[in-house]
Amino acid sequence: MIRQQLASQRGFTFIEMLLATAIFALVGLASVAVLDSVTRSDTASQAALARLQKLQQVMMLMERDLWQITPRQIRVSGEAPSKVMMGGAPNWLESDDDGLSFSHAGWTNPAMILPRSEVQLVGYRLKENKLERLFYLYPDAVTGTEPQVQVLLEEIDSFKLTYLDQEGIWQDSWMQETMPKALRMVITQQNTGELERIFTLPAGLTQ
Repeated sequence: MIRQQLASQRGFTFIEMLLATAIFALVGLASVAVLDSVTRSDTASQAALARLQKLQQVMMLMERDLWQITPRQIRVSGEAPSKVMMGGAPNWLESDDDGLSFSHAGWTNPAMILPRSEVQLVGYRLKENKLERLFYLYPDAVTGTEPQVQVLLEEIDSFKLTYLDQEGIWQDSWMQETMPKALRMVITQQNTGELERIFTLPAGLTQ
């Protein structure tokens, strides 16, 4: 009777404890691996979402600049006046790829309080793998005037611009007295790939 009671109260053996510990450790390792994978996936998703939001902001900024474009001659380095209203070409504005410059209205200056006009000279270029927006305090930049530089995007491999002329032909550069009908931008960004966007200009300026 006593032996039966002792047998019924017998605990786990060392082998059973060792096996249980090993199983528990394996379950723990698997849980950590799953948690790490989920965390990495969430981090990658958040980074991709942030890049997409940044791209959308840049597209909206360029669209706003181009939609408010004004038929005005451009002077970016104090050169003699010309009738060119939009300048775009490879290495324009010291760009590492294509560059673009034009003037647009709508630069807020309530009651003309600030010592500048409401017309702004802006430019876009690629510099050291960064897409930059340049703007000047005055629409006619004199020699030696340095623009304000705003970094829009980083890790950019290429920045290509083409221009749709009145005959419906895409041109690689634009140095004319008229405005193109549309502007096509193709940028290649690391981890995102190639992005193409076509901006149409106000119809009244492209006649």
